[in-house]
Amino acid sequence: MNKTKKSYIPFIAGMATMILLACLISASLAKEEAPAAQPQAESQVRVQAGDLRLACGEAGVALFGVERVAPGEKVQAENGAEIPAVLTYTDEKGEIHYYVEAGMIGDILDVALGVTYHEDINCVDFGAKPFVNDKGEQQIKAHTGEPIWFTGRIKCDIGYNLTRGEDGKWVGYADGTTGNGARRLPRSEAPEMPAEERAEMEAIWEENRREAPMKPEYGVTFGMYTEEDPAKVDLASWSGTALERQVFRNDDKFSTTITRRFAFTPYLGEYAVITIENIGDEDACIAVRRPCTVGNEGGESFTRNVRVPAGQKLMRAFRVNEELPLENQLELIASSFTDGEIELALTAEQYRFGK
Repeated sequence: MNKTKKSYIPFIAGMATMILLACLISASLAKEEAPAAQPQAESQVRVQAGDLRLACGEAGVALFGVERVAPGEKVQAENGAEIPAVLTYTDEKGEIHYYVEAGMIGDILDVALGVTYHEDINCVDFGAKPFVNDKGEQQIKAHTGEPIWFTGRIKCDIGYNLTRGEDGKWVGYADGTTGNGARRLPRSEAPEMPAEERAEMEAIWEENRREAPMKPEYGVTFGMYTEEDPAKVDLASWSGTALERQVFRNDDKFSTTITRRFAFTPYLGEYAVITIENIGDEDACIAVRRPCTVGNEGGESFTRNVRVPAGQKLMRAFRVNEELPLENQLELIASSFTDGEIELALTAEQYRFGK
């Protein structure tokens, strides 16, 4: 399976190396006079010292009965070294235990932000990464001096609000607050933007609207989905409907977006289709992303900012790879190209076959 392996620190490999060295030294001291053993295959090397038995490459990794890593397959570390994917350890009572490379498992289980060695707490951290600046320097909290880490644990359900910062640039704050924590007025109660700033923003909005594509790029793959031309879907092979023309509006008092998450299944067929009908007066700006399975951050975005003019509709079709069943979510994010409200009717269906 052509799944890109993320960069990680081979923590377990280091542990295994130490054990192997200890075993080799012990065996050498105890058996200096013993004849040399016949060499074994590299993927089947086994070291014994008393009751300690550690082996590399005797087992692979599968998910839901589908092999993801073959027995003996190596994992490439960030520095280019090849290390075992699985270590097999037999304890003094003869029971076998398996130790799996952390970064590889983070990939297979689709963990948001991957797996990183967290030096401050001396842990292999699933779903977190350090916040660094453009020079690669770890950033710290000004009031405590503690390092700043991004995590995939927290999801913000309220949209961002744009405001002018002290330097004149447009910045956003979550949860309907300003930068100093004061509560921001709802959109309906916010004061009018000065005419000059309004004209500047309207020019930007119009340029974005004009440059937005009317259809997505086909053939892009993220997770178990590959976006395809809807014409490839056999609409006569319908197998199920998760959502049927349900109406959504971005009329929340703070949020300027419509967000809806879908979970499709390979068992219902080869294609997942999301239909966006723009039943409002404003053009809609559509993005579809594949969020990570574990954690609320990360993921990958298909073609962003696709324009659906008022009164028109757009179908986005995704071919499903049944060998990646964990990575089955899609998230649609819709907004206006202006600060106006949009109104959409969304339908989510699956089809068994393509044409």
